[in-house]
Amino acid sequence: MTNVLDSGLTEIPTPRRKRITRWHKVKRWFRNHRALSIIFAVVGVLLLIVLLWLLWLMSKLGDIQRFPLDLDDRPPSLAGTTILLAGIDDPERREDLFDMLESGEWEQGEFRSDAIMLLHINTDFRSAQLISIPRDSYVNVEGYGKTKINASFSYGGPSLLTKAVEDLTKVRVDHVMVIDFTHFADLADTLGGVKVNIPTGGTDPTGFTWEPGPVTLRGESAVYYVRARYNLPRGDFDRVQRQQNFLRAVLNQVRSRRILANPFKISELVTELSDLVAVDESFTPGKMRSLAISSRNLRPAVIRFATVPYTGTPTIDGASVVTLDIRATREMMGAMARDQFEVWLANAGDGVDQLPDAAQVD
Repeated sequence: MTNVLDSGLTEIPTPRRKRITRWHKVKRWFRNHRALSIIFAVVGVLLLIVLLWLLWLMSKLGDIQRFPLDLDDRPPSLAGTTILLAGIDDPERREDLFDMLESGEWEQGEFRSDAIMLLHINTDFRSAQLISIPRDSYVNVEGYGKTKINASFSYGGPSLLTKAVEDLTKVRVDHVMVIDFTHFADLADTLGGVKVNIPTGGTDPTGFTWEPGPVTLRGESAVYYVRARYNLPRGDFDRVQRQQNFLRAVLNQVRSRRILANPFKISELVTELSDLVAVDESFTPGKMRSLAISSRNLRPAVIRFATVPYTGTPTIDGASVVTLDIRATREMMGAMARDQFEVWLANAGDGVDQLPDAAQVD
């Protein structure tokens, strides 16, 4: 038999198989699973939208005005995170204040703080405390001697106020937040109203009339609620509790499913907050985001609201002031800073001025 190769005939080439790449396999899979392909495409688009939304939220945190702090000789850091909240008393000049904070050039006598609170979030993020310091507390202010603590903000802005608070409490402040508290009350509209209770109705000196019973605060009524004091039995002490009660009600409202499940409401909320607060330079968007995520399961029910121990309201040098129990205040704040507030509270007895149930706040 003659060999084909030996006969001089050309060998017939074997057809080459088309190379099947990974991309071809992917396309074939999508052709064979059209329904799943559509689902994956929709999910991908949604994930992209969520990612862009989260990036937008981060940008809003970056839009918050920041200011420098000039502090030295400070207490040591202990546990958890402690934030000083300072509410301003001249909402009509909020833009002037925020511009002054950002520039770092403070003008004495321009502003005072009418709400001073320390928010401490425990290391495990399972509990927190919000402790108010009455604005008329008579304390030592570095460089100015004994005076009302809110005067420290007037003399030296957030830096001097922080110094006064740290000298009083012997607790280190990790971050400072200045809040336009009056316009902060406008958040009630964004949240669809904030529910509180008015035990006793009546007309306050501003002419605003309250009806007794459950009230949904919106707009003007929310502003009157957090600023009222002259018609309250304990004056400024009750005003402090109203501010705390409003914050507690806001937290309850924010944690409701109606808000958390609504990205439009969350966007509104973040946008409004970015216009109403200013923070120190070290409170970066990354730190704010990390703290918010870690605290996501923190419920208002596990937050203690209280006021520092005080001894009286005498008149000194022609001004009504609040005298504090310094030893008890430092014990209280020290326990807070070590994440041991509940232990301290259990041993402190009934003398602690705590925020009562919502139905009992004047």
